Amino acid sequence: MSLPKDIARIQACISNSLDHDSIGNKQITGVIGDTPSTYSKSPALWNGAFRALRLGIAYLPFDVHESRLPTLARALRESDRVMGVSVTVPYKTKIMEHLDELDAKAKQIKAVNTIVRTGDGRLVGYNTDGKGLLESILRTQPGQARPFMETLSGIDVLLIGAGGAARSVAFYLAEALKKGGLIICNRTPRSAFSLAEQIKEAFGNARAIEEDEIGRWAPKAGLILNCSTKGQGGIRKTTDGKIMILEPYSALAPANPVALEESEPEFHRNWLRASLADIEANNRASWNLALSIPRETGFCDLIYHPEETVFLRHGRLSGHRSLNGKGMLIAQAADALFDKICREHLHKAGLDNPSTYQRVLETMYQSW
Repeated sequence: MSLPKDIARIQACISNSLDHDSIGNKQITGVIGDTPSTYSKSPALWNGAFRALRLGIAYLPFDVHESRLPTLARALRESDRVMGVSVTVPYKTKIMEHLDELDAKAKQIKAVNTIVRTGDGRLVGYNTDGKGLLESILRTQPGQARPFMETLSGIDVLLIGAGGAARSVAFYLAEALKKGGLIICNRTPRSAFSLAEQIKEAFGNARAIEEDEIGRWAPKAGLILNCSTKGQGGIRKTTDGKIMILEPYSALAPANPVALEESEPEFHRNWLRASLADIEANNRASWNLALSIPRETGFCDLIYHPEETVFLRHGRLSGHRSLNGKGMLIAQAADALFDKICREHLHKAGLDNPSTYQRVLETMYQSW
């Protein structure tokens, strides 16, 4: 059976195959990325929520090459069935030039993770990542007896990383800290100082430090937040096409893994032999620092694969509360569904109320 014209236009822009039977006559949402069909948890989360609410909406993965982003944006704009989409790596910044409007926070962050298609076909960009982080920290999540932290007001937060993930949360975080301070550290100091200056201009409460200053600042923080890729599972590619692994590393200490040419099946063993001394140095420094940090300091990581990074394990075993990125991912998705992409649809169905939001949140946790 051939695809309807509007879906066929979307299909022509992406590399994965859309299932016509699962789409049927449903309205469309989805996630744009390089290959979200191979790893993204979002389709399971959103479709689980749609089934629980008995809504005729399908959430689909859109694997798109960067060169096809303009065409895909046009195809989404032209389909009356499209309600909006999520955006994941590596297009949170690149997609912005193809949108019709950005909300104030997305402009400030300079990245978009949610796009709403308006009734007249305009594409409006938002960023719900930072709000998702605050929700996961300050709101009692399904399965928890209490929130991870009661408040962020007045505390100092050490933020490790200054890339896209860090930008997405830093502006929300700095605002929530009020008289507290945001201390930003990054392997490349220039990025940390640049982000700190932008935060300072907006809220006046940020400063940047060098990576070798973490040991001095971490014991003063009420929360340590890893927004870097240290500890993330999977293989990482370098800019020159080589590969390495960051999973054995803690965010609390420098990491200088060896990058090798891909040579399966021996790559992992060869890489480990070459990087073992650096891993051991990183881990020892992290253990010592974790033991010097007051027990009331929270350890939080945006990474959710693996569920417990080395950074979080060192925090937990040295007596600290720890939180991974699962709650943030679910909270930002729940916000994007309830308050952005499906807002008008829920209003017309009489479902725009707090109990619906809570049901979306709980269903997404169950669908994880």
